[in-house]
Amino acid sequence: MKTFSRKISRKFKRLQAPLANSVQNLLFARSYRHLRDEKKIIYALTPPPYLKNVGDHAQVIAIRAWIEKHFPGFPVIEVDKDQGHICLSAIQRLVQPDDLIFLHSGGNLGDRGKWSERMRREMISTFPGNQIVSLPQTIHFSDTPAGIEQKEKTRCIYSAHPNLTVIGRDPRSGEIATELFPNANTFCMPDFVLSLPARSSETKNSHPKVLLCLRLDSESALTLEQHKEIGDSISYDCTYYDTTLPKSIDYKKRKSVLDETLELFLSADVVVTDRYHGLIFTILCQKPCVVLRTVDHKLTSAIHWFKDMPQIKFAHSLDEVSGLVDECLKIENRESPDWSANFFDKIPELIGAQQNIKSARMKPDKSFTS
Repeated sequence: MKTFSRKISRKFKRLQAPLANSVQNLLFARSYRHLRDEKKIIYALTPPPYLKNVGDHAQVIAIRAWIEKHFPGFPVIEVDKDQGHICLSAIQRLVQPDDLIFLHSGGNLGDRGKWSERMRREMISTFPGNQIVSLPQTIHFSDTPAGIEQKEKTRCIYSAHPNLTVIGRDPRSGEIATELFPNANTFCMPDFVLSLPARSSETKNSHPKVLLCLRLDSESALTLEQHKEIGDSISYDCTYYDTTLPKSIDYKKRKSVLDETLELFLSADVVVTDRYHGLIFTILCQKPCVVLRTVDHKLTSAIHWFKDMPQIKFAHSLDEVSGLVDECLKIENRESPDWSANFFDKIPELIGAQQNIKSARMKPDKSFTS
């Protein structure tokens, strides 16, 4: 009887899905119909609340601030990953040819992030008449039959778009973008979260404290036993943490969650991490950091951006971690470059958006998050 009930329930949900999607499309279109004829920005594929990685939501905060700075007068429609798929027909009704489309940044352009990559392809293939900019991504396709197949699908869809920019998030990703998408505008930039204001703390711990910000997912190159080994090898108080939280991150709470996270980083004297945003948060908090590799080039290539910062150390093996922590504690110079001036402020010119900015209807900014 229970099996029969479950089958009926699944069938009912399948029948409900098209109706629910139609309702969501209608509501989405109505919410933004007043912007249909306005020149605007579609900022798409941002994390829904149930994606619990603080780094993903920190990127939204940084990118929204960057858009406001460089595209004043443009209303912004933010579309999360679920809406990008379910409400695509509504978005089509809203978008005009001169609207600019930004696709969210991150580390999922490849076969490991197939869910995100499928939706990115969907946006790129659906809007061939719009300028589309894929913001900094770590690009990685595995050297497997499945990875090669996914890479070819991405290459074909991206190559068909006449006005596409693909930004790598590290030098290797920039190279891959140039190789895969010769018809696109390609270059590389560091992670957008670096554009946020730096923070500092005058408090010094009487006994050094180390924050171990370590991954607990498939991108980790470490086992849980190795996590423990790292902590045991360090002769200071250690706290374990991961930037993926146990709770959802509501749109309205993004800023407060990020503030809480940065307070935790500020309370440490040294951070040891294999999280890209663990490294970024450490830099924002002007703390020294020992970086560990992941299963791909996400950090081994991205470390290029920080090669002239003495407080950032890369551990080639776990045996090096303890000694590098000791070295970090002795480093007093923890200054960072002006990331915005060196990189992010240059993007509008690099993507040829200057004319769009000049021709925008200058009026008080209307910014929407659904």
